[in-house]
Parts: sequence; structure tokens; C-alpha cells
Amino acid sequence: MVVKKLKPFLILICFLYSVLNYSQNLNKELKPLSEILSAAKKQYKVNFTFANKIVSRINIIPYNNSFTLKETIQYLKNNTPLIFTFLTSNNILINKEINNYSICGYLIDINTKKSVENAHIKVFNTAINTISNSTGYFNINKTNENQVIEISHISYPTIYLNSTDFLLDDNCLTISLSQKIEKLEEVILTNYLTTGITIKTDNSISIDVLNSGILPGLIEPDILQKIQAIPGISSVNETISNINIRGGPNDQNLLLWDGIRMYHSGHFFGLISAFNPYLTDKVTLIKNGSNSQFNDAVSGTINIETINEISEEIKGGGGFNLLNVDAYAQVPISKKVGFQFSGRRSVTDFIDTPTFDQYYKKTFQDSKITSTTLTENIETNSTFDFSDFSFKLLYDFNKNHKFRVSYLNVANNFHFKEAIQSAEISESKTSELEQSNVAVGLQVTNMWNSKFKTFFQTYYTKYNVHAENFSLLNEQRLIQVNEVLETGLKLNSYYQIHKNIELLNGYHFYELGITNKEDVNLPLFIRTIKNVIRNHSFYSNANFTSNNAKTFINTGVRLNYVEKFKTFIVEPRINALHKINSNISVKIAGEFKSQNATQIIDLQEDFLGVGKRRWTLANNSSIPIIKSKQASIGINYKKNNFFIDLEGFYKTVNGITTANQGFQNQNQFIKTSGNYTVKGVEFLVNKKTESFSTWLSYTYNKNEYEFNELTPSIFPNNLDIRHSISFGNTYTYKKFDIALGLNWRTGKPNTTPINNNAVTTNSLGSSINYNTPNSERLSDYFRADFSSTYKFKLNRKINGMAGISILNIFNTENILNTYYKVNSEDLIDEVNNTSIGITPNITFRVSF
Repeated sequence: MVVKKLKPFLILICFLYSVLNYSQNLNKELKPLSEILSAAKKQYKVNFTFANKIVSRINIIPYNNSFTLKETIQYLKNNTPLIFTFLTSNNILINKEINNYSICGYLIDINTKKSVENAHIKVFNTAINTISNSTGYFNINKTNENQVIEISHISYPTIYLNSTDFLLDDNCLTISLSQKIEKLEEVILTNYLTTGITIKTDNSISIDVLNSGILPGLIEPDILQKIQAIPGISSVNETISNINIRGGPNDQNLLLWDGIRMYHSGHFFGLISAFNPYLTDKVTLIKNGSNSQFNDAVSGTINIETINEISEEIKGGGGFNLLNVDAYAQVPISKKVGFQFSGRRSVTDFIDTPTFDQYYKKTFQDSKITSTTLTENIETNSTFDFSDFSFKLLYDFNKNHKFRVSYLNVANNFHFKEAIQSAEISESKTSELEQSNVAVGLQVTNMWNSKFKTFFQTYYTKYNVHAENFSLLNEQRLIQVNEVLETGLKLNSYYQIHKNIELLNGYHFYELGITNKEDVNLPLFIRTIKNVIRNHSFYSNANFTSNNAKTFINTGVRLNYVEKFKTFIVEPRINALHKINSNISVKIAGEFKSQNATQIIDLQEDFLGVGKRRWTLANNSSIPIIKSKQASIGINYKKNNFFIDLEGFYKTVNGITTANQGFQNQNQFIKTSGNYTVKGVEFLVNKKTESFSTWLSYTYNKNEYEFNELTPSIFPNNLDIRHSISFGNTYTYKKFDIALGLNWRTGKPNTTPINNNAVTTNSLGSSINYNTPNSERLSDYFRADFSSTYKFKLNRKINGMAGISILNIFNTENILNTYYKVNSEDLIDEVNNTSIGITPNITFRVSF
């Protein structure tokens, strides 16, 4: 059995070993520099800019193919009389240095013919700079031939000129600038916190997963872990998948993978993201003011998009850590056809590691697994594994018409065996818990002309949890099933009605069915509840950018029609940003949203004490359609790699029920509906240098319930984390990346028994007398995380990376939840659920 499980990983190791032994002999003969530059261009995917006469007579020995790009450029500098200047990370200027001279110019707007004032002009990679005056004039002394002149302005794209261009005219050079209109890609800040994270003008945060830098505790780019570094995003129960956005529970977030809604997002029951990041192009996070095409979630939106272009060559890689192994690849079949795949599987069912031990302890505390393990005369054994597999087919009819098919399968399997051996009895039973989510989507994109584009998608997504719970000492068996099945289609049209305005119109239909089943054999009881909702949505959204690229407005409206209830729901959305000057921007956002599906938390009928949540549909009575309203206003300041972000928000959510909240106090068995309101402020300051990025964030939330049928009707929300502070630092030194972070927050609300009158006993049994709901708080939470990676080249084509991380480096015991129960002696037992302990992890990866 072990050999069978190891077989795919042995094949992967053999494959990587054969690739690593591939090498090329270096050519030691002199070659023209132009040929060497051409080879470097292909190898490193960079562009060189130079005059032919500069390199035409230079011959050198070729560089070593195992060199990195920086090592190659340094080799060329040492072996030629030339200057190599990085304009960007993949654009390099080559020139020769001669005597100093002066340059001057006039900057004008190409459309309005007006002078461009306050543009920044500098000699690239020097301290020489100036600013254009009211007539657009500028002058710089002491420049050399073939130096790079950078001209930048908030309203225009940055351009680069060769200083030699200024010698072609005896008069000052007139330079025309074209205003930049980049509605969809305009950004406020790049490399937010770390490389690859971008704040955009549409109030969203975009993460370039594969090119993003290190963060504390992360050695691999876990998608859902990364976004928790952003102010306003947290996980109160310290899991990866149960993300709380501005005080909302996880089931109120819209999680999309290639446009398909996912109803399950975590491995290891929430501790690991279920999405393999190595074929992910970007992740977009929206906290407020979402585009009107997004629906059925009243809190935040997390949109995961996989790579959508056919690779020019075969790319791939693989690796392992102390929890799993994985491999992925992009394979072009032709210029028009390609496919991608990724696979990941846990190693925890045949290898014990300290990482697995800590994850297991965190996951299964206070469950049937741990309580049975402590029972005398009962032997237990458990196995757990998780896996995910994705596949994507890409077909380009031509450059304007494209077809895509995406597939994802996520699975978690847990088996728990109990056995008892004695003179009186010999029995063994195996309980199991299986979770899966399968998603399939088809997309067709058509660019009909330069102004008009359409997008069509149809999809299928199915989430299933199946649990079988056996009682060891009798023949009772309980089967529980929760199944979510959604099918739908979406049609979008994009039309550029003006150079400053793009209009999106669309239609979205989906059918959502949810089944909950219970099957008990002794006494016989079977109950199956299935509900279906069909939803039609029409939406329109407009993006506007002003002529001077200082004002950005994204506004729209969505009209939902729920067939079952014959109900129309109108949802307006807006976000806007205005740049006051090159340093300061103000922003506002607002939205109305709704959702038809929610999770209930049943502590009495959970899945082996581990899975306590199950999806259910609104019935427009005891389970209302959830509706939200949110507004926010903020300000950004950036200057010289220093950034400050301040935003206040107000959010109210109606239609929640007590069954959604997981109360473990006097409200646990009361069924009623109500609302919650969150008022908060998010603040972040971030300072970056070439090697460092340091940030400090603070979030204030006041999150309160209102249930009219409860006493008192208003009290703190279970997710009311009033104050939270995060401090982080990343440092890059050559090929090393290091990150250290600290997280502190106030404890979550808690309800305690009444002193001296804690238990009431009557003919019905014993019950606990509680104080006012959530009137106390658990102790403050504190955790420090560390991570470090080292990147290297194994040969010309193979890149390697090794890393180490430590979660909770001080091994702080944080209490995440406390509840109380009455024991057999009518006394109260306090049960504490604690955070993960000190948890090391290592990784080794290769890519080609």
C-alpha cells in the first residue's frame, strides 16, 4: 500500500532528477557581442536597446549559461567598454559615456497643445533632476551622450528618451505627451506591503501570486493566507479558509475560481488554501464597491483567476513541504492550443511531521476524535489525506476569439477507527468524513472590434460533505450529507462608448439546489430536505476616467429576480477615486448586496465534532434572504516609497439568524432573525526601500448584533474584534528573502456563567445560567511568525527555491473560543479551544 502511494512521487523525483542532469557545454570561442545579446534576450526574456555601431566591433567569450541575469550583465560590464542601464526589470539600455553637455526641452500636451507643468525630468540612475515650469520648459546640465532621460507626470505615462536625441536640434527639443487612460489597469500603489500586491483605482487590491514577495509565515504563495495581511481582513478562528472581511462571517464572502463560485475553500478543515497557486495569474480582493457583475454574497469578493494565455514553451515545476507534494505544467500543443494542469496531494497519511502534528492538534481538539482517544480500553487510529487537481484547456481560434475550459477537484478524506478488546467484548468501527468540491467552467471571449467585446460562460459547481458516525458500543450509525449544486450561465458585453468610458452590460442565470440529509438506523429515522432557487440577474456597469486621469468612477446597478419568491432586488454599486495631486487621493465606495445561501452552525449535529457548518437556502420566512448596505470613505498619501492609507466604513447586514452564529450560551436553541452592524476604521503606513518593506496597520471594529426577540436585543457580535494591530517587515539580500511579522488583537466576546448560581437542575435536566450575552472577552491574542527563502539556479533552465517558516515562534497559547458544559456531577466544565502552537515547515521547489 505504501509503495502504491509513493509511486507517483517516485516518478516525479526521477523526472526532476533527469531534468537536473541536463546541461550544455559552453562555447569558449570569441563571438560577436550582437549574437551574445540576442541569445541573452531569448534566455532571460529581456530587451536590449542600443545603436548598432556601439556593439558592431566588439567580440568576447560568451557568458556562462548558468548565470542569472544580474550575473550576466555584470560579466558584460567587466568585459566590454559599455554601460548597461536597467530601464525596467526586463528593458536594458546599452550606451557609451562621453563628455558632459546641457540639454533642454519643452513639454506639451499632444491633444490640448497646452504646456505641461510640474513634470519630473531626471537622468536615470543619477541624482540629477529638475521640474518643468509653467511654459513646460526644463534644462539639465552635465549629461552624457546615450544617457537615459526619464520624464514622468501624474497625468501622463512615464517616457524614456536617449540624451543623444536632444543633440539633433540646435534649439530645445519639443516633446509631446499623450495623457494616459488606463481605466482597468490604473493603480494607486504597486508593491503594497510586498512585491506583487497592487492597489487599484477601482477600490480593489490585486495580487500577482507567482511574482509576489514573501510575507511572514509564508514560504509558498498560499492564496487565502496572503490576503489576510491586508487591513480589514482576518480569521477570528485562525484558519485560512474562514476569512472575515470587515466583521462578516466566511459564508458571506463570494469566492470565485475562474468565474465559478466555490462553496469549499480549505484543506485540513480550513488550515490550508484549497487552490494550488502555481497556475494562478492573479487574485482580486474587493472589500466594498464591487462591480455589479458580482452577486450572492453580502460581504467581500475574492476572485481567483488562473493563467489565461497559451505559453510559448513548456513550463512547469514541482516541490514538497512537510504537508504535501505538488507538480504543475503549462504545455503548448501549437500556437493555437495548449493546456495546463496542477496536482497536489498530502503526505500526512504515510509520513508524520511536526507540522502535521500541530495542524492535527489544532483541527481535532474538542472533537469525537480527541475525546475518544482519552477513553480507557479504546484503541483508536486515524488517517487523513487531502488533494486537489486542476486542468485547463486553452484554444485560440485567432487573437480575437478564444475558448477556455477549466476543471477543479478538491477533496479531503478523514477516517477514524475505534476498537475495543476485552474479555466481554471485541468490536471495531470506522467513522469517516469526506469533503469535496468539483467545478467545471466553459468560457468564450470574442473581441469583435477595438471597441466591442463579449464574454460567455457556463459552469457547474458541486460541494459535498458526507459523514458516517458509528457508535462503538452499539450498532447505531448516523449518516449526514450536505450537498450544494449550482449550474449557471453568464453573458457580458463590453463597449468603449468613449475614450474615457467603458460600459459593461450583462445577464446571469443560476439554479442553486441544496440538500441536507440525516439517516439513523437505531431508532430508524431518515430525513432529506432539498430546496432549489433560480435567480435571474441583469446588470450594467460603467467605468469613467477623466481626461487628466485624476478622477476614476466605477458605478453600476444589478437587478435580481428570485423566481421562487417572485421577488425583485435592486442593488446599486459605486466606487470613485480622485487624485488631488501627485501625492494625495481621496476615495468613496458604496454597495447594496444580497445572498440566497448561507451556512447554519449546528453544534448538536456536527460532523464528528469537526465540521459544524452546513449550507442551506433561504425560505423567505425563518431563513430570510440576507441583504447588506455598506459605505466607506478614505484617503491615500504616497511619496518617495512612503504610503499611508486611512479608510472608515459602515456596514449593516439584515436577515441573519441565530442559527448562523454558533451561539454557545442562552441563545443557542432560540430560533429568530436579526441583523448586525459594523462601524470601523482601517489604517496602514508602509515604508519601502530597495531591500526593505516595513508596515504597521491598525483596525478598529465595533460589531454589534440586534435581535428584537432576544434579551438584550443589542449585544456584541461573536466576530467583534474591537482592536487589531499588525506589524511586518520583509528584507531582501541578494537571493535571500526574510520576513517577520507580529499580530495582536483583543479577544473575541464571550459569555460566562453567573457566579454562585451557575447551574439550574430540574426534571428536564441541568442547564447553565449565563450572564449577559458576550459581555466578557477572552484574553488578547498575540502571534509572531517568521519565514525565509533562498532562490538559486540549478542549471541554465532549472530554478530552485528552498525555504523555512515558523508559525507562532514564541509558542503563545491563545484561546480562540471558550464555552461551558455541565458534567455528571452538575458542575461546570470550561472548555477552551486554543490556537496552533509553534509550527515549523520547510519547502524545496524547482521550476523550469
